[in-house]
Amino acid sequence: MTACSAAHNVPNPTRLRGLVVLLAVVFMLLAEPPCMAFADSGRQHAKPEERAADLIRPSVMYFVGEGYGLVRLPNGEILSQFGRGSSMPFLATWNCTAFVVNPDGWVATAGHCVDPASAKLLILKRAANEYRSQYPDAPESREPAETLDWLQKHATVEGDVPGQGPHVSFKVISGTGAKIAAKLPASVVDFRRLGEGDVAVLKIAKANLPSSELGADAEVTIGTPILAVGFPESTQNITGASLDPTYKSGTISKKSIMGPSPEYETNAAMTDGMSGGPAIGLNGKVVGVNSFAPVGETQPFNFIAPADALAALLAARGVKPTLGPADLSYRRGLRNFYSGRYTDAIGEFDQALAVSPGYPGLDDLRATAANLRQQYGDATPLSGAVLWWYLAISVVSVVGVSAGLTLWVLKSHSPPVPSTAASGTPLGPGGQAAASQGGNAISSETQAPTPAEERSATEVAGETTGVQSLRLIPRQPDADEPHYCAHCGAEHHPAERFCPNCGQRIIRPQPARDTGLIS
Repeated sequence: MTACSAAHNVPNPTRLRGLVVLLAVVFMLLAEPPCMAFADSGRQHAKPEERAADLIRPSVMYFVGEGYGLVRLPNGEILSQFGRGSSMPFLATWNCTAFVVNPDGWVATAGHCVDPASAKLLILKRAANEYRSQYPDAPESREPAETLDWLQKHATVEGDVPGQGPHVSFKVISGTGAKIAAKLPASVVDFRRLGEGDVAVLKIAKANLPSSELGADAEVTIGTPILAVGFPESTQNITGASLDPTYKSGTISKKSIMGPSPEYETNAAMTDGMSGGPAIGLNGKVVGVNSFAPVGETQPFNFIAPADALAALLAARGVKPTLGPADLSYRRGLRNFYSGRYTDAIGEFDQALAVSPGYPGLDDLRATAANLRQQYGDATPLSGAVLWWYLAISVVSVVGVSAGLTLWVLKSHSPPVPSTAASGTPLGPGGQAAASQGGNAISSETQAPTPAEERSATEVAGETTGVQSLRLIPRQPDADEPHYCAHCGAEHHPAERFCPNCGQRIIRPQPARDTGLIS
């Protein structure tokens, strides 16, 4: 490679600096600062569990089941709630949890929460006490458990229509705390019993409901963190009735199969009342429906019906689980809220309330956003921790990219070692370049070596064997440098033509020829 061509391959310093800056900007744009919830110092950071809870909260509903029926004994006698001669049926109520899966009134819960067999069991539990009081001497009356078992095997429960089982009805309630936003009757569209999937789809006559997203089985692995959401009866008994659900954290312990249906085993604690509630991942998506716990188990050891079973039930009815317009506004507002942009958050919350009045929990969240805005103000795009993050990533990016490019340039574009023969042409005997077949000598286009290549013939010759290198242009002496006679070595003035010591003519260096080489 000639010196001229090598010079063309060396990157322009200005272009190199521009490339470094460009790459640094790209790194800055791609880098997302951690903990974006820190809008400014002093603002509280929301944990992943809290964010997931906020995402699912509006769609969660309190589920109430009611059933009644008379108990007909094997001898045809009617067992009623108020003794012989009465026709008052036995009443049973139970609570579960439900959640919206489509804003057009589609609600999900556990299959056993709507199964008439569940209502029958509760009615027979009440009837067992009455049976023991009316027939105390009967063999099956010795223990309550024996009485219940006998009634399950031999008695029938009749509602309004004989032979059709107990009458059951359902309703769902939404709201915040003790404030009820809506109480609506729900009809069962389809369900799968416990052991066969344990999921159910309900329909209520209301649109623009807060909805949720369903996850897929492929997103669930052993160790996946979850929140089991619902309304535990034990909590309601202690703190009083509330429409704010409880969130129990845990992980997926195992993917199991019960009969023909898959189940998720989890260590998230669940109690009565949480059945039918959503089990969600930390992204807020529903991974399953709270199902059941083994009888007598004292440790957190519960089961969840995978969301895939619910999705299949919805698909069979042509229903697509999806979010509604109010949910999209609400979730945009949440992102702004977490980032400290409270004015934008309040605007999105207002839009969600306009589409879905009574959106659960939103009034309180909007009030919190207004208070935080008054206390801290709105966060700017580059302020607080976010600003420091971008400054840090900028410095690291510039230094790292600069160092990398500099090393690459040094390795890729180091000056070439000068050749010992012009353009690789072999030298003949006596150091003359071998003539080409046409008798032409070395091309006159051969370029003069660069200053970096100006080494003496002796130095170059010492590095090679059997060839003679080109002689280079001698450097012209400066006028103020000492001048010495080539014959005797005495110093003389640059303007003198004869040596003042020996009288010999002073030899002066001659200029190089046009080719840049000395022949």
